[in-house]
Amino acid sequence: MMFNDTQMNHCIHCSVKDCKYHCGDENYCSLDSIQVASHEKNPTDEKCVDCRSFECKHTHSMF
Repeated sequence: MMFNDTQMNHCIHCSVKDCKYHCGDENYCSLDSIQVASHEKNPTDEKCVDCRSFECKHTHSMF
């Protein structure tokens, strides 16, 4: 998975603005590819599926 912050990937639509790979005002991801997984054994709807490539663009220090 390679991060490309200068170009949006028109094949990956994303509206999660808090992700560090989100493309500013555009609803696209800047990664070349993403990892999608489920936290359920037998997923039955979209709430059961997650983008595992998500990284919060706002990091909080514990100190």
